[in-house]
Amino acid sequence: MLAAGAQRGPGCAPTGEPVKLAPVTSYNDFFTAAASVAGALTGLLFVALSLTPERLRRSSGYVEHQAIAATAFTSLVDALFLSLSGLMPSGGTQTTLLILGLFGLSSSLGLVWRLWRSRKREKLSKRWPVLQGLIIIIYTFQCVVSFTTSNSSSDKVSSILIIIMFATGIARSWELLGLSGGGLLDLLVHRLDAPANESKEKAPEKASEKAR
Repeated sequence: MLAAGAQRGPGCAPTGEPVKLAPVTSYNDFFTAAASVAGALTGLLFVALSLTPERLRRSSGYVEHQAIAATAFTSLVDALFLSLSGLMPSGGTQTTLLILGLFGLSSSLGLVWRLWRSRKREKLSKRWPVLQGLIIIIYTFQCVVSFTTSNSSSDKVSSILIIIMFATGIARSWELLGLSGGGLLDLLVHRLDAPANESKEKAPEKASEKAR
């Protein structure tokens, strides 16, 4: 006759009952790692901008490049302060979600207004309304969930938003450097900018024909 302990299968408690995994009760480790990463990425963004300031000062696309840098910075700052708020002894990030969401939303709307006003005097890409619209949706969602989530569950929502902000900040920083990583979003961006690029290529040809 087998002993009672030998009859237990994997994933069973000493009494023979299935083991239940304990739910996550603290996001301190996640917030600590996220704060470190956000601080490092924000510092690297400042370094990149200080080494290549001409990208923000060139005459072509001046306002659009500033908007890209601003959205990258705002996203990383959002992730940084959400993480630091999650580490506070009081606990809960509900109020911080609302404050940072309103800050990001107002900043994004201000950038949209600047881009819209400069569309006639500067050559802007056709992708900026799509990308700025997505960023505004993210910050609007952050403001809404600050009201709909309880203080006890706000840490879980904040952890998801921090990951989204990291993705947004890194993608906009990548775009600021003029690089392309592929994927569906880049495919959409290139398709939107294709007509503008074709018109740029045809402009010298028309000028040479008129000169003849």
